Amino acid sequence: MKGHITILLAAGAMMLFSSGSFAQGYYGHGYDHHGWDGPPLIIGDPWGPPPVYYVPPPIYLSPPPAQIYIEKAPQYAYYCRNPAGYYPQIPRCPNGWMKVAADAPASR
Repeated sequence: MKGHITILLAAGAMMLFSSGSFAQGYYGHGYDHHGWDGPPLIIGDPWGPPPVYYVPPPIYLSPPPAQIYIEKAPQYAYYCRNPAGYYPQIPRCPNGWMKVAADAPASR
């Protein structure tokens, strides 16, 4: 019996504080306002533990990779007139070496 009274009182309290029961007015004519006009509704434990806040991990940005420049070898050959020939086939040139353009590969 006590359980029935408790349930009835709880249902009555919910209907009393429900704004849905007053939304359409008398027999559903007019008096239509949108929103919650009842007391604040607390779902869950209002005295539970506080939310956990954390510091986001730091963001590390690495510098871009260094640019590497590859210098092409010069396309020169060194020629000696006396004795006639090119370096390194001729190890020494008494009159000095002459810098000449090397032959380009044959194009197709």
